[in-house]
Amino acid sequence: MGRAKYAAVIIALLAMTACNSNEPQPPVSSSDEVTYELAGTRWALMSLGDKPVTVSEGSREAYIVLNSADGSVVGHAGCNRISTKYKQTGAQLSFGDVIATRMFCPDMPTETALLEAMKVTAGWRINGSQLELLNAQQRVLARFEARNL
Repeated sequence: MGRAKYAAVIIALLAMTACNSNEPQPPVSSSDEVTYELAGTRWALMSLGDKPVTVSEGSREAYIVLNSADGSVVGHAGCNRISTKYKQTGAQLSFGDVIATRMFCPDMPTETALLEAMKVTAGWRINGSQLELLNAQQRVLARFEARNL
């Protein structure tokens, strides 16, 4: 009888081992925090410096989208569509000359300020769902909120 019990225990252990997968499991996150990427996210303009941006009636929300495949940026500056190129290395970020359509709208001061901020951008950081464009002194030039594409 001793050998039968011993064999049964061995068989049970082998069965349990066979059920245990050796496949790698995804890491378990301790929070439900969503992370956003610089490129591939639609970034809606929320503030310029420390001044909140409001969208006038009949105007569109200003936003940018960076494309890592070709280094391009497309978006809307509040009145006109914009496009440019960008270069990013670590925390450094710069934009090329911005090409924009030439319509006139009530939100032209916001558009002008956004284009000026992009011109002097030297860095970036993401805090939660917000992208901050930074100048060379690490001061926030513009703050954006992530939006679904």
